[in-house]
Amino acid sequence: MNLLDRIFAEPELRAAPPVLVDVGAAGGVHPAWRRIARYAIGVGFEPDVREAAPLGAAQRMFARWIFCPGLAVPATTANGRQVLHLTRSPQCSSTLRPRAAALGEWAFAEFFDVTETQALPATALAAALAAQQLERVDWLKCDTQGLDLKLYLSLPEAWRARMLAVEFEPGLIDAYEGEDKLADVLAAMSREPFWLAQLAVGRTPRARPALLAERLGVGTVRWVRRLGPGAPAWANARFLRDVAARPEALDRRAHLLGWVFATITGQHGYALTVAAVGGQRFGDELFAAMSAASTRSLRWAMVRGVPAMIGRRLGWA
Repeated sequence: MNLLDRIFAEPELRAAPPVLVDVGAAGGVHPAWRRIARYAIGVGFEPDVREAAPLGAAQRMFARWIFCPGLAVPATTANGRQVLHLTRSPQCSSTLRPRAAALGEWAFAEFFDVTETQALPATALAAALAAQQLERVDWLKCDTQGLDLKLYLSLPEAWRARMLAVEFEPGLIDAYEGEDKLADVLAAMSREPFWLAQLAVGRTPRARPALLAERLGVGTVRWVRRLGPGAPAWANARFLRDVAARPEALDRRAHLLGWVFATITGQHGYALTVAAVGGQRFGDELFAAMSAASTRSLRWAMVRGVPAMIGRRLGWA
């Protein structure tokens, strides 16, 4: 039995498996979840039928899989429906209207062209989860094109206090009307019991598509998007629960699962902290084994980092 098997065999996690929620689940199972899906309850929200097919694999990976085809929203409307703006690229569809004039300055503007609008059933996220007899979220991943932060903040405060990982994909440019941008996310999360564990910036060329087509040819625009010099346009931000903040909200299960989440996302130094704090609070042998595993992983991470460090010193990167 490996260490993950031992952890998920603990009574706390057998009684309450991790709940992993993906709002805007286009593209299939989140890669970070693949190592633990067989122990977990997965919940996927994806209203765009063009993107639902890849989610079929999730049914085979998770211990329990729940697919919700409607919209998860921060708050419901009077008629229980909300308009979804379907765009040329399914990944850009949103309940918020794209800002066509502002997007026209960017090479990928056509991705946001609205091809259709649909009024779809919409449920508040907390209510949708409660309807599935779920009363907690351990890891929330949002990719809603502008509403990630509002969705997170719509959850009950008690849920947020116990949550262990949150991921957002906020914008850096003016893409949607009324969207939450990266600055909003960072400001709001500084008031929550989380720390920023990863920030990856997405880039795309700032260039007017019509001008590119005029000067380089219509067929060249897509190659400019792929090969041209890019500018920051969006970000992927991952936050992990800080075990030192509001520790009264975290039980033994939270420390076990917090260590797992830190480990599978490569944050071995922080995983070592979680194991040490868990050992101090709960004092059992499993936390000692987790601490030893984190120490080994941290050493190996440093060894693997040596070539890159040498390359930087020699000016190779």
